[in-house]
Amino acid sequence: MKTVGCFCLIAFFALLSPGECFAQSLANPPTPRNDYVISVQELAMPQKAVRAFEKGTRLLLKGDIEASVPYFRDVIEQAPYSYRAYHNLALALSRLGQLDAAAQEFQKSIDLTNGGFAPSLFGFAMILYQRAEYHEAETLIRRGLLDAPGSGVGNYCLGLVQFSLGRISDAERSALEALKLNPGNADPHLLLARIHERQHNPWAVLTDVQSYLKLEPNGGMHAEALGLLHHAQQDLSRTATTFN
Repeated sequence: MKTVGCFCLIAFFALLSPGECFAQSLANPPTPRNDYVISVQELAMPQKAVRAFEKGTRLLLKGDIEASVPYFRDVIEQAPYSYRAYHNLALALSRLGQLDAAAQEFQKSIDLTNGGFAPSLFGFAMILYQRAEYHEAETLIRRGLLDAPGSGVGNYCLGLVQFSLGRISDAERSALEALKLNPGNADPHLLLARIHERQHNPWAVLTDVQSYLKLEPNGGMHAEALGLLHHAQQDLSRTATTFN
């Protein structure tokens, strides 16, 4: 699989983007399942730290990635127990291509929550995915899904990893589950297109790509979607020629 320098909000892969796994875990994530003490500590964060977190998160959402980093570092300096600050800092560093540093920050968030905050598990898993450490990535995603079984993002990330492991049927089930949980998410449609291309089902590829383009007409993977569409149309044309 070819790697490139961006992802859907910074897609690392030309045809399959893990960007959604990062992006949907951003900004004021939910309280971790098993760390009430940490949550109470965060509620007692200094107001200056709260304002810095909110400012950094707004900048990150706007795409001003570099500008967000000092705000998250400021939060961590004032409130080193803030798993949210470590998590969003990791997201920012990921988008800046600093994957080793991002992995360290995700790990700190995971450690602070005793592994109870699924978005950080998914985020770290996607870094392992970039490194082609697919089995390790799957382990983290499944751990996150134990705490967040209704996560469309988690199921999408699992589908990406399963596709890379060559477990096509499993990947298809995960992508369909991701769409069931979050029908407005475009990325699983593109994953399904790749799956159906591998299964030599051009009609399904056409449907998948059309669904993706309907949701993301100007998305970051528009060119890849059109490429899949073109290949499917070529396959259908060859089939029609053979029968004629």
